[in-house]
Amino acid sequence: MEENLEKNQPVEAVPLPDGVAGLTPPDRKRPKWLVPLIAGGTAVVVLAAVGTGGYLYWNHNQLTAASEECATSYDKAVKAQKKLTEYLESDAVKTAITVKDSEVKDAKTVAVLTSTVKTAEKTKTTIPECPSGNLTDIRAMTKEIDGLATAYSRTVSEVADRADAVNGSKLDKIVADATKILNDSKGRVEDDKTRTVLEHAIKSRDGKAISDAVKAVNDSIKAKSDADAKAEAEKEGQAAENTVQAQADNSGSYMGGTTGGYTGYTGGGYTQSQGGGYTYTPQQPTGGSTGGGYTPTPQPTPQQPSQGGNSGSGVSSPWDTGGDVSFCGVLGSDPVPC
Repeated sequence: MEENLEKNQPVEAVPLPDGVAGLTPPDRKRPKWLVPLIAGGTAVVVLAAVGTGGYLYWNHNQLTAASEECATSYDKAVKAQKKLTEYLESDAVKTAITVKDSEVKDAKTVAVLTSTVKTAEKTKTTIPECPSGNLTDIRAMTKEIDGLATAYSRTVSEVADRADAVNGSKLDKIVADATKILNDSKGRVEDDKTRTVLEHAIKSRDGKAISDAVKAVNDSIKAKSDADAKAEAEKEGQAAENTVQAQADNSGSYMGGTTGGYTGYTGGGYTQSQGGGYTYTPQQPTGGSTGGGYTPTPQPTPQQPSQGGNSGSGVSSPWDTGGDVSFCGVLGSDPVPC
C-alpha cells in the first residue's frame, strides 16, 4: 500500500454512514464563528490577569497616599499642641492671668481667661500615631488626628482672645483713671503743659505714654501744692511778726504810760531825832500815777547809831554831821545829803 502512495498524493475520504460525524480533514478551514470565540477567550484571560495586577497596584498607591496624609496630619497636630503649650507658658498669658479685678474695667474678663486656661491645660492629650496596612483604619485615624490639631489651634485662639480682653479692659481702666486725673488737675498744676501731654496720651491709648504723663501731672500737682503751702506759711509768719511788732509799739513808755510821770523826791530823807539818832523817811513821788508809772524801789534802812552818840566810842560816825541834816539816800554805806 505504501508503494502505491506517492508523495503529496491526496487521501480520499472514507465515506461514512449518515448521521455519523466525521473527522475534519487537515486542510479544511475553521468556521468563521470559531475565530472570534477563541480570540475573545484569550482576551478575557489577559484582562483578568491585568485587572488583578492593576488592582493590587492601585491599592498599594492608595495605602501609600493615605499613610502620607496621616503622617502630615500627625505633624500638624504635634506642632499645634506645642504652640498651645508654649502660649500657655508665655509671659503674655502669665501677665494677663495675674491681673486683679480692681485693675480692669470689667472684672468678668479675668474670670473668663482663668477658666479658659484651666480647660486648655486639660486638653493637652497624647496624639495617637498613624496605623498601617489598612486603608480604612488609616483614614479614620487621620480624621481623628486632624480633629486634635484643629482643637489645639482653636484653643490657642481662644486663650489669646481672652488674654486680649483682659489687657483691653485693663487699658480701659487706665484711660478712665487718667481722664479723671486730667479733669481734676485743672488749675492745680504748676505747669499746665503736663496736662496737654496727658490729653494726647489718652487719645492715643498708649498705656506707657499715659503712665508717664500721669506721673508728670501728679508731680506738677505736688510742686504747686508745696509752693502754695510754703507761701501760706510765709504769709502766716509775716502776719504773726506784724502782730508782735504792733503789740510792742502799743506797750508805751514810762512817760507815755503815766499821767504826770516821775517828778522825783520832795522832802523825806534822813532826819536826826531828838535822841541823837536818825530816822529814814522814804520819799514819795509827787503827782501820783493814774495809768501806771514809776514806783521807787524801797531803800534799805541804814544802821542806826547808838543812843549815846559817839561819846566814849572814839569813832566818828559817817552820819554825824553835827547838826540837823537831811539825807536823801545812801551811796554804798555813806548817806547822801539832799
